[in-house]
Amino acid sequence: MRTAKRHRRRLLLAVLVAVVAAHVHTASAEPPQEPTIVVEAEDALVGAGVGVGQGAAASGGAFVHFAGPALPPPAQGVRVAGNRLLRDGAPFVPAGFTMVALVHPQAAGASTWAARRLDDRAMATATAWGANTIRFQVSQRGLDPEDELYSDAYVQRIVDGVALARAHGFVVVLSIQDQSLSAGSSHAQPSEATIRDWKTLTARFNGDQNVLYEIFNEPQNRPTAEGWSVWRDGGPPERNQGTPAVGHQRVLEEIRATGATNVVIAEAGQFGQRLDGMQPLHDPLGQVAYGVHPYLTHTLREPADWEPGFGFLARQYPVIATEWVANSTVGFCHPEWETTSPLLMTFLAERDIGVLGWALDVIGSLIADWRYTPTSLVGFQCGTGFNNGAGELLEATLPALQPHVSPCATGLSDEGAVAVPVDVPESGEYRLWSRVMKSPLGTGSGVALVQVDDACPVPAWDEVTADGRWAWKSGDRALLRLEQGRHTLRFLGGPDGVNLDRIVLTADEDCVPDYPTESCVDERAS
Repeated sequence: MRTAKRHRRRLLLAVLVAVVAAHVHTASAEPPQEPTIVVEAEDALVGAGVGVGQGAAASGGAFVHFAGPALPPPAQGVRVAGNRLLRDGAPFVPAGFTMVALVHPQAAGASTWAARRLDDRAMATATAWGANTIRFQVSQRGLDPEDELYSDAYVQRIVDGVALARAHGFVVVLSIQDQSLSAGSSHAQPSEATIRDWKTLTARFNGDQNVLYEIFNEPQNRPTAEGWSVWRDGGPPERNQGTPAVGHQRVLEEIRATGATNVVIAEAGQFGQRLDGMQPLHDPLGQVAYGVHPYLTHTLREPADWEPGFGFLARQYPVIATEWVANSTVGFCHPEWETTSPLLMTFLAERDIGVLGWALDVIGSLIADWRYTPTSLVGFQCGTGFNNGAGELLEATLPALQPHVSPCATGLSDEGAVAVPVDVPESGEYRLWSRVMKSPLGTGSGVALVQVDDACPVPAWDEVTADGRWAWKSGDRALLRLEQGRHTLRFLGGPDGVNLDRIVLTADEDCVPDYPTESCVDERAS
């Protein structure tokens, strides 16, 4: 069953954003057609609270059923609502630090001193700097019961570290690490070992909604269609150090199979830097956020790179910069960081993208010494002979990372919604058509709301007649202005219940859908 579902999702991502001709006829000399996007509702990201039914009259043989409107997530702990994070029901932006104290299973190597200083003083410093979140990097090898580095003592260190942070009121992010700092070998993607790790962790932390699960630190795929396919659905062993890549979707499913309802973070490709082209994960609970490491190098060096590289996604899903630093001694240092680092902090704050600085327990990164003196970007220079860093900038930034209150924020969970990711080929106005049906016993209008990215929800169609027949519907508010690129349409259900079979987005104002023979028919007078 799981394999069939995964195959269906692969088909979804292959056809979900397909652009088809608006007037499909046999004449080859027709003028260029306006773009039209067609999506089967049951192939979108369907929440667990939305039913999927079968019917011969449905265009794909299946449809989705909204029994009522989408609802807010539970108010306890950190939850996802649309493109926002909430904590205890209030808007929340993670602000704080990554720490390496727990990253090595034997507290060895570069993390030795950090492991000795995971204590109340470190937590008090984080609080004083304005933090609300601590991210612990933990070892893939050390948590895998089949690995020689696994030990109950290491697992207990993690349990104790999380308990310490939680006692100080912090949200905690646990992130699986397979790089040298964790005694790992830098696998490109998650593997079966990653799944075993999460079984170890979920057995200890399920039920605490203030503990977030970050699937895998810095996946290495390029932001191409092929790369994102491996990121999402897995790939061959030769691209993952001889171990098959299992894909982030599979890891998410295995986490959910443990009973976990915690927020799960999936990290960007290209070593955590790029989210453009990403194929969103399907979580029926609607509790997935996306992580990015916006180090100011390579494809994110210039401010113009940030919006297309990752910033755009914050209008559709929660995005967190789960790791970032700018200091003199890193191998990818650039001399302009004194100027561009403050610009990045402003960019993140304006989009409610949280930031977790790396690291509160590494000398020379954010702190200059074990008195927790913050490093400074003033007079920034690159090289091992200098000690510039972003500590003072983070100390000033974290308290200011307060969520913006949007009048369009719904506060609703995707568990009761159908989220439809679409890639729009050209900017313009698109008419939304929906093939809908209301039961003959239905009451009320049968109108569902649709939200495009983080815009205010609008009626997706006009009133539906309760005659038990499928009909194409649009409405006065269903003419949508869409810019070129990725968007997410969320169908949020309606108060009276309704069935949704198929949607069409078309830039041709004369195009009206006509199932089953054509995607649209031309109603212009001849």
